Amino acid sequence: MDKLNIKAYAIEGKNNDEILTIITKFPFYMNDKEANSKKRKRWVVNPESLSGEMISKLFINDDIIIGYSFKDEIGGDLHLHYLERELQFVDVYEFSFFESHLAMPFIKKIIKKEPLQFHWQNTNTFHEKYAHPFFKNVLGFKNTDFMIRPEDIGMGFPYRHPEFRDVKEKVLLIENLYFKKSHLIAYKVFNPLTYEHKVVWSIDFLDYLSQLKPMNSNL
Repeated sequence: MDKLNIKAYAIEGKNNDEILTIITKFPFYMNDKEANSKKRKRWVVNPESLSGEMISKLFINDDIIIGYSFKDEIGGDLHLHYLERELQFVDVYEFSFFESHLAMPFIKKIIKKEPLQFHWQNTNTFHEKYAHPFFKNVLGFKNTDFMIRPEDIGMGFPYRHPEFRDVKEKVLLIENLYFKKSHLIAYKVFNPLTYEHKVVWSIDFLDYLSQLKPMNSNL
């Protein structure tokens, strides 16, 4: 996932001015500030409110503040922004019902990190205007056969994911998968017992962020 060009910065003990010194060097800072003033809400993590008193690491790429992790003494949990709004603008590819038998082999190839074999054409008229730049290059796959379970395609992710620790039975079904630069970064699952749909960052993406070595935040 190095292609995502995400950097981690150690900000524990830093005050807000010191943190802003890091963030204001990224091109998105002023663009997002202007968009927010126009009520387009491009900041998903507001840099003006960040402090190193509670936060140890900050995750940033060229388009977005991905999120941050809390200090170890208060759990060390990753806090990443909610996905529903951004992913509703993402282009989604779906096999037709008569080709749904091709979906599972296709997903298995993706899970094995084989290159994506097709490309999307942007057809969402709201995409350019409202989607955050990070998500303009996120592509989705919708599962036509709604009975595909994670374990059917070699994905045991939901049951060790922080969002699904309370799910005691293997009942979750894959609904959508979302990719950036051929990496699975998020997914949508359906719990048929509670009739809940949930979109979360992928466990591989969470693992990748947690293992990033922090850069020198004084740069």
